[in-house]
Amino acid sequence: MVNNVESIASVPAIMNKGKEWFRSMGSEKSPGFTLYSLSGHVARPGQYEAPLGITLRQLLDMSGCIRPGHRLKFWAPGGSSTPLLTDEHLDVPLDYQGVDAAGSMLGTKALQCFDETTCVVRAVTRWTEFYAHESCGKCTPCREGTYWLVQLLRDIEAGKVRAEDLDKLQDIADNINGKSFCALGDGAASPIFSSLTYFREEYERHLGGRGCPFDPARSTAWADDPTDAHLEVNA
Repeated sequence: MVNNVESIASVPAIMNKGKEWFRSMGSEKSPGFTLYSLSGHVARPGQYEAPLGITLRQLLDMSGCIRPGHRLKFWAPGGSSTPLLTDEHLDVPLDYQGVDAAGSMLGTKALQCFDETTCVVRAVTRWTEFYAHESCGKCTPCREGTYWLVQLLRDIEAGKVRAEDLDKLQDIADNINGKSFCALGDGAASPIFSSLTYFREEYERHLGGRGCPFDPARSTAWADDPTDAHLEVNA
């Protein structure tokens, strides 16, 4: 038995209505309902109970969409350790098979959404700093690799590197992925690979001494922050 809140909370309804009722929801290979944790630049972040296989577009409709005046830029379907997806993936079924086919993982179902004010490099740097801090240091690929990823990403954000250093970034991530003792190393590499796939041009905009073209105040503004002076309203 998996003793977590979501599993235990589902038991009374399944005992009362039966397994066929539960399996009538969701998709064929991922039946039932689950909890999606929606956070970031959404109008109403929170926990949403819905059938497996619902899409992010439908979840955003339930949560009031992206904060007024803005559009979705990228999102992590299962937390920061899962490969990033973009606004092109709004209609991907949020079950295990659908997200896997799109090149990511459903993971914890902690969907983090970011609008166009967010710098991808900055977001990936902050996530990588977290993984470097959390590394236990037992294995060399993760201990050394996450350290050097952070140094390189900070230099990219500041515009201190050359174009070939983006290949070095990918190479370091590749030397961590699948080669560390636990999955923390894989989680650190995932946003590197996916962000370079979808937003390499944005990385390149930081190079040659130019630094980050985004306004840090705007990129850290969250929809539930009443002091956010940068929120725009729809006309």
